[in-house]
Amino acid sequence: MSADHIAQKMSTLSVEDQDHLEELIESARYGELEEIQAVVEAQGLEKAKILLSHQGDYGKTPLHMAAANGHLDVVEYLISVIPAEAVNTQNEQGNTALHWASANGHLKVVEALVSKGKADYKLKNAAGHTPIIEAESQQREQVVAWLLINTEPDEELQDDDDEDEDEEEEEEEEEAQSSTTKA
Repeated sequence: MSADHIAQKMSTLSVEDQDHLEELIESARYGELEEIQAVVEAQGLEKAKILLSHQGDYGKTPLHMAAANGHLDVVEYLISVIPAEAVNTQNEQGNTALHWASANGHLKVVEALVSKGKADYKLKNAAGHTPIIEAESQQREQVVAWLLINTEPDEELQDDDDEDEDEEEEEEEEEAQSSTTKA
């Protein structure tokens, strides 16, 4: 199911479907996996994919709520049900489920989102922060360490480091040249 197809289906949620969405968001918030599974079973997988990918108030999804609250079993279930692109849904502040799990220090959830859900750890929120920056700002050292070890370095950071190294090399060359002209 394509992202456009999901978006088109989601824009036409009935009042009943909106109620189901709110139920799913609250169930995910509190880690109530059986309730989520019951809604999926009752609605059917295709409709459930749409509901579970839909954004509620402030752009949050069930995955946002489960990740923010560290409910690993719910996160893993949602990853197995929702379309792959829905893992990276951003809320109104641009945060993904990975941003929230990282900021709250839920290491196992971070691992699942990146490893199983293929969450994009380079996505920036409205403040320009990636999940690793969110984890670092909240002093979530284990999450920061895991992300540093298990993800590719950000190209922008590499480019900045390369520029700094180039500048240092140029300064050293200039110093070396000026010391040879003085001698």
